[in-house]
Amino acid sequence: MIRKKRTVFRFLLWGIVCAGFLFSPFSFSFRCPFCLSTAVSVQTVSAQAVSAEEISIRLEIFCDGPLQPMAAQQWGSALNSLGFYGVQIRGGDSSDVLDIRPLGGGLYAVSGMLTSGDRILLPGNVSFSLGQIRGMKPYLEEQILLLEQSEAASADTADTADTQAERDALFQELAEPVGFSTRGVSRKKVLQELAHSFETHVRFPVSIRKMFDGSDLVTEELRSVSRGTALVYVLRYLGYCVVPEKNESSAGYTLRILPADQADPQRILPVGYPAETASPDVLFERFNANVDGVSAARILNSLQERLDIPFLYDFNSMAGQGIELEEVTIRQKPGRFSYKKLLDAVLYQAKLQREVRIDESGQVFFWISTIRSSDLD
Repeated sequence: MIRKKRTVFRFLLWGIVCAGFLFSPFSFSFRCPFCLSTAVSVQTVSAQAVSAEEISIRLEIFCDGPLQPMAAQQWGSALNSLGFYGVQIRGGDSSDVLDIRPLGGGLYAVSGMLTSGDRILLPGNVSFSLGQIRGMKPYLEEQILLLEQSEAASADTADTADTQAERDALFQELAEPVGFSTRGVSRKKVLQELAHSFETHVRFPVSIRKMFDGSDLVTEELRSVSRGTALVYVLRYLGYCVVPEKNESSAGYTLRILPADQADPQRILPVGYPAETASPDVLFERFNANVDGVSAARILNSLQERLDIPFLYDFNSMAGQGIELEEVTIRQKPGRFSYKKLLDAVLYQAKLQREVRIDESGQVFFWISTIRSSDLD
């Protein structure tokens, strides 16, 4: 059965990535192999090679921590003397990456990091001190030329079609369990931990920084849920989604994070997949219960722990209908119930319904969403 479920997933993933391959601009990105806290990302605009004389570099330096004004002034003065198109030095945060981005017309934006050791770390994991600064511009020009030459050669010889091995590798990564506790942990930290757990590059947009709030905590325990489903679920609350993109000039994929309203719905990874069976057998076990006057939130948490099945909530639709589980009081006479009967009764009184889904590993979970108004009549 698990094999059949994985076949269904691969078919869905194949459709998603084929759509991306056919209709989106090509891009490729890769992690810097020597620096776990940074990533190198290069987005292509054309396969035409450029010469060193045609290259202009806009240097964007972020600090490894808060901005140090004296150090920034000293480095800024030195860098401005080297003939860069522009130099910016600012404070950094966890979403910053080392990267090279073509802007067109021979202009490239290069992001580097001013380390606590008073050195500038550049893409390729090479760092420069103030005394070595004159070698920085030639080094970056060489890196850009190498990338352009690699891109041009790949455009002539590489087959950009998906391979089964690459799809299987992505599936295996998505299917691995989260492996750490998420309940009560900040959403930002959960996303950082998830991104670091992937070998595949997870590419976050700058716009997501303003979405984080220190009081925004993940309320569900996702430890046993697959990493792919967990990543999609945690981002969905913020209005973002996950789109797999086939790398043009390197093997594998990038998991690109986009605002949901800016992504092609056919390419978005969903929160799990339809299950083959209607309900797990454990739902039909019976027990005595007295839940009259208890909040829906408390009952659902208790049922989730008893069933040992993850409950994932469509908080976006619940917010749209003003549903707060802590504020819903359940009216139910004491008695002997099956888990299924009690669970469905509680959900119905909260104007919710459940759907049995599976994650990429084949594990069952309940997707809990709102009931349409017409179904309540």
